Amino acid sequence: MDQVMALENGADDYITKPFEYEIVIAKINSQLRRAYGSYAISNNERTTTVNGLKLDVEKMKLSLQENEIELSHTEAKILDELMKKTERLVSRDRLLEKIWDDQVFVDDNTLNVYITRVRKKLTSLGIHDAIQTIRGQGYRLLPNWEEE
Repeated sequence: MDQVMALENGADDYITKPFEYEIVIAKINSQLRRAYGSYAISNNERTTTVNGLKLDVEKMKLSLQENEIELSHTEAKILDELMKKTERLVSRDRLLEKIWDDQVFVDDNTLNVYITRVRKKLTSLGIHDAIQTIRGQGYRLLPNWEEE
């Protein structure tokens, strides 16, 4: 039962005692191949670009032309979701689910605060009114800035 619970809650693997050394080494090598080998996500897949605005989720940086700013982990996740669905509605529930675990209670106002912070960071890059609020539903990223 512990194995089922662990795997359903995000574990990649579960090893019970007694175990064989060769099996443990094989499982470790398998994880390393997935993280760093041919199955690993390339750097191109870890960045999202919309109209010249580049988000590097790994480094938590947002850049437009020569300007670059740092983001918090949560701000990067919000922008990643919005940029992947440019010009489409991203529901509040989807953002809450993607950014915070279902198990953690998050005050409804918390998302509003983070959206405000993301808007300020976009403004510091010269991007104004790019995140549109759809009242009671969610947000939409409108690429209204110029790519140079």
